[in-house]
Amino acid sequence: MLVAVGLYFGLRSVVGSGEIGWICVLAAFPFALCGFFTYNGMTFEKFLLAVIRSELLYPRKLVFRAENLYALAMEHSTAKEALRLD
Repeated sequence: MLVAVGLYFGLRSVVGSGEIGWICVLAAFPFALCGFFTYNGMTFEKFLLAVIRSELLYPRKLVFRAENLYALAMEHSTAKEALRLD
């Protein structure tokens, strides 16, 4: 609503009253849609705060560690001696 009011007072001397009404409606539309947004039971404000916290404020360092899944699967196998994995 503040966006629409700000646009109205900012553009009322530049644009006609019919056009400024449409501009205000289109500018306020994304904010009105936020009222219907839910993700995992969170409102848009809580979701946005969670995204900012997880991605910007507390970034995590991802470390790649290679893991040979085939060798782990064959660890307790009788074919281990034939393949000489050690």
